[in-house]
Amino acid sequence: MTTAFPFTPSTFPTMSLGAPANLSHKNGPLRPNEQKHNEELQKLLQNPPASANFQSILHAIQSCSSHKDSIRRPAEDMLATWENVSGMISTGYLHGLVEIMDATRTASNYGGNNDPTLVVDENSRLMAAILLKNGIPKVFSVSLPDMQPGNDDDVQFSDPNIQQLYRSHVQSLYQERDMIRTRLPQLLFTEPLDKIALHLQLALGNIALFEFPKTWPSLLQDLASVASSSSDSNPAVLRFVEGFRRAMSHSVVKTIPTFAPEQTIRIRAIRTLRLCLQSLRHRKLVVQKPSSSSSRGGIQLLDLRNLGSLIGKAVSERKEVQSRACTVFDTLAEGIVRHGQTAISGDVSSVFSGDSSSISNSGMNPNAIHSTWQAESILTVGYIKCMTELLPMMNIEDVQSDPRVLRVKKLTENLSQICQAVKLYPMTPPPPLQALVQNAQQPLHISPSLPEEFAIRMDKVYRASLTCCIASIRFQPQLFAGQIPHVLPSVVEPILTYEAQALQSMPVKRLIKMTGFIQVVLMCAEYDSMRARSVGSKNAVLAALMGRRVGDGGGDCDNSTNANDTKGQETKDDPEIAQAKETVTALLSQGTCERLVESLVGKFLRLHPNEVEEWDVDPEGRYETDLAEKAVMMAETPRHCADALMITLLKRETDRVAQAILDLTQRVYQLPQNDSNIVLSREACYRAIELAHMSMVGGGKRRLNFSEWWQAELHPILQTDLGVDSPVVMRAMQARAVQMIQVYATSLGGEEYGIAFHSIAKLMAAPDIVTSLCAARCINHLALLHVKGTEESAQLNLVRQHSVLALGNAFALANRVESEECLRVTLACVSGLVEANGIHLEPVLQAIAEQLPPLWERAKDSVPIHSCLLSVLTHLIMKMGYSTVEHPHIQTVLFPLLDYCTDISIVNRAETLLEDGLRLWLVTLVSSRVATMGQSLASMLPRLELILRSGLE
Repeated sequence: MTTAFPFTPSTFPTMSLGAPANLSHKNGPLRPNEQKHNEELQKLLQNPPASANFQSILHAIQSCSSHKDSIRRPAEDMLATWENVSGMISTGYLHGLVEIMDATRTASNYGGNNDPTLVVDENSRLMAAILLKNGIPKVFSVSLPDMQPGNDDDVQFSDPNIQQLYRSHVQSLYQERDMIRTRLPQLLFTEPLDKIALHLQLALGNIALFEFPKTWPSLLQDLASVASSSSDSNPAVLRFVEGFRRAMSHSVVKTIPTFAPEQTIRIRAIRTLRLCLQSLRHRKLVVQKPSSSSSRGGIQLLDLRNLGSLIGKAVSERKEVQSRACTVFDTLAEGIVRHGQTAISGDVSSVFSGDSSSISNSGMNPNAIHSTWQAESILTVGYIKCMTELLPMMNIEDVQSDPRVLRVKKLTENLSQICQAVKLYPMTPPPPLQALVQNAQQPLHISPSLPEEFAIRMDKVYRASLTCCIASIRFQPQLFAGQIPHVLPSVVEPILTYEAQALQSMPVKRLIKMTGFIQVVLMCAEYDSMRARSVGSKNAVLAALMGRRVGDGGGDCDNSTNANDTKGQETKDDPEIAQAKETVTALLSQGTCERLVESLVGKFLRLHPNEVEEWDVDPEGRYETDLAEKAVMMAETPRHCADALMITLLKRETDRVAQAILDLTQRVYQLPQNDSNIVLSREACYRAIELAHMSMVGGGKRRLNFSEWWQAELHPILQTDLGVDSPVVMRAMQARAVQMIQVYATSLGGEEYGIAFHSIAKLMAAPDIVTSLCAARCINHLALLHVKGTEESAQLNLVRQHSVLALGNAFALANRVESEECLRVTLACVSGLVEANGIHLEPVLQAIAEQLPPLWERAKDSVPIHSCLLSVLTHLIMKMGYSTVEHPHIQTVLFPLLDYCTDISIVNRAETLLEDGLRLWLVTLVSSRVATMGQSLASMLPRLELILRSGLE
């Protein structure tokens, strides 16, 4: 089979789920020092904190909103105390929180408070939900002793009264946890406010971490049942629906619900199920060290001879948890198909048990039909996201005999069909939804418009489906192989065929998933026809520790190799794997790979019209945006998508992709350069060469002759005089050339290094702010690149020849820029030049010193600017000694800066500037003369005493 590629030109919130589960000892970790724990527990039993009942907790919550410290802080401390001790002794804390959230309920048949006059404001109920969510990990992570008759307590006290009191508390803790497991789902599904329900969902996800499957084995099945059942078929859902309606009628805040009660309950159930699966998937297992009399210095040592059995037990328990979690697979797979068909087709007749014509002719409220379709779309995404969390827990090791293989393959086929159905962007509403608008007898409450909303919701379905496909490839590549010929071309096609404007109009998250899917396919060993399958998918050392036999005969390497060869032969003979390899080979074939590279460069890396406009309107903002795009933290832009995919292509086909970039650059260079579009394309090619610098000149193979490129292209660009009236594209080209020098600086020869440094130092005075800032950053890099101890290199001497020019332009640039980040970049350049030159700058010390006081005045409370000033002064004093300290302009900045940075009475000062301030202080002390500076330094000693007495690390 040959695949033809086109060749024409909300995420639900996540949170920390608390401490890891410890399945090796009931449902929580043991205390490392049992004796100390017993003493603390006995103190708590004898002197427990104030009782945590409904009224006391509510009073504490309401007091936390007070502006008076005398009221707020004791309340915060009390809540923290209840949260910290409620896992060891019974305080009633969690029970009280549940009662506060349930305060407005009057129906006793679902456990609500029977007092109709008891009303709690919604802010207090929200705070109670947050406290419950945060308190559950601390409470449920504490293991409780087995209270069955005949079992000894885990904790023994010499006083029998304390022992009896302890057992009473443990019994109450068991009852409280049972109450939480019973009432929390009821609260979740009958809560009228979504913002409170959100924290209840997170609370259930926390409970799953500790209680599933031993204490609450039916949790996942219960949630799946609520999500997939109707009130007609499931009595529990009917009770929740009735409770939700009653809660809505008694709610203090009157809101118009978006969905019908049953739809709301289903959506909450599927989202909660996802949180529970997510919690279980990332569950950490603690290998508990067994108690032993052998110790060294009072520290118990782990017997490495038992390490294999300990790890094996932990792994087997993890497999048990994951196996129990996978019991919801069929429900999820069926839900993906059922809800997906309804959401994509727009035909909700199956939900109402009728046909679309009868629904439209029956006069049913169009808004109800519209909200039903919305709910179906949300449920589709929710089911797919649940499956994404479940697939890594499937643990299918033998695809030949595992009975789940056919079901997983059917799932991957359905996911592929969904991707094909919603691959276009934007999607056009289907006829049933269009008819809903046309035939509506009353206005539809739709915002945004129906076409826009349909495009948004189908985009979420597409992204969720691609994410699930990525999970399938990562964890079950052989089972997904049959869908590669269908999904991969459909993902690559828009990148190859769409215009740049159309691609840029897509949501960035969509582009991230598309390029991410291609990356995962390209890096999958099973789909690589040129890469032999790795021997053994499991770590051999870990397998040995867990007691597995690597091969017959106690680890015979030949037998192990034969076993792996057999498994590899099975993969090789799999026709679906062969089709997947052919599809990937087609993507990387001659012409298609080059076309993909050209599309990434021309449609993603190229500057867009709004960026070109920003260059003129807000140059400092343009520079900061470009700088942020280089940072790892900001990795969600179309350009980052192309960067990541390009790097993957370079890893997979280094020679061909690198040559494709160079060939494209050469073709663009040969075109007339008086066309702005051609110049932008050339700038994009330079970006690609910058991105591929490790492939161009690294790895022991030079694919780019940088010296020739420097002489033919880069140096003439740097030498061009451009004014403020010069075209923006030419200025952008010059700025890009500066950045190219920074990246390829190690490839410059000796004389070339000096010429480049001098040219870029001059560009710091360029009229274009962006170019000047790029030059400042590059000069900082070039100045420090060859600073190696006391060694004097030829490049460092060349730097020193032109540093006075560079320093003058750097200080001038500091006076031109306004933003904090741009000033930081400029001062960092000054610091680098001072460090590189040292004593060689002594003739211009006066000029440097005169520039510092105005910069100190501009610093105000900026931590980055103060940090740069600290660096500049440290290098100046360290390199030039007492003459710097005694300079009057230096003293105007030095001592106020030291006072500012070492003032630990200011919040966060110790964490931000204290260490650098102390370093400058030390350098000043070492470099000063007592006769001239002794009094000034002695006046600072009280500050040093305060720092030493503070106990800071």
